[in-house]
Amino acid sequence: MRGFCTDLSVGGLFVEGVALGQDVLTTVKIEFPVGAMAFQAQVRRVVVEPRGTGLQFMRLEQQQLALIQRYAR
Repeated sequence: MRGFCTDLSVGGLFVEGVALGQDVLTTVKIEFPVGAMAFQAQVRRVVVEPRGTGLQFMRLEQQQLALIQRYAR
């Protein structure tokens, strides 16, 4: 599935255009200007309008955390 990240923080992200089931564990691949990185995440919120999914990052490694901090709002 492909979606558009409209909110990114060290805690997680919101992806518009993707609707997953509540509490689903998944791997999320995020394309950053410096390259892509995969993250383990769990669905915490499913929104109907606009259709999207709020995901919480699970077990971030130091390199992942540093990359998110660089690009998060």
